[in-house]
Amino acid sequence: MRHTAALIAAAVCVSATAVAAHYGLRPTETTASPLWHEARWTPPIDNWGTGMAFACDNAGCPGGVKMYARTKVGFCNCFSGVADDDEIDRIGDVDLHGETFTPEASGVVTAIGALQGRKRIFRIENRFTGTTHVLSIVVATDCKAVVATLVSNNPITAAEEQTAVAVLGEKPFQQWAAAQ
Repeated sequence: MRHTAALIAAAVCVSATAVAAHYGLRPTETTASPLWHEARWTPPIDNWGTGMAFACDNAGCPGGVKMYARTKVGFCNCFSGVADDDEIDRIGDVDLHGETFTPEASGVVTAIGALQGRKRIFRIENRFTGTTHVLSIVVATDCKAVVATLVSNNPITAAEEQTAVAVLGEKPFQQWAAAQ
């Protein structure tokens, strides 16, 4: 009887593993914020390709925030990194989320882990979909930039930004970015 129960338990375990493998389910890395999960890259593809996408649609992000992050090699200033707003405007991916965008304020100095750079908030007005709020974060080392873009229909809160930056500072993203 115990032998039969053990065989049934093993068969269930093997079946569950097969189903998970078939549907591409995989264990997720632990993150500093359980609010964020990997998502599908939805912006249009340009010459820089895709990157990693995340979504925060739990109670911690009432407006639903999406984050798109990718690297751009050889596109930033190799000597001074991201030193001014012109650099954010040139390297940031705000244009992937709408053609008519306006900065809401001057950019400010920021960091993701050891990478230094700047961040700037933008507003995109679209007559069909309304206002989109975008936070562009661009950090760099040597000649490699990491560009992170947070997008929401509501203004992006400091808490949402903080948890997003925490995700970008974690080992899985850092390893991915270094390999690009």
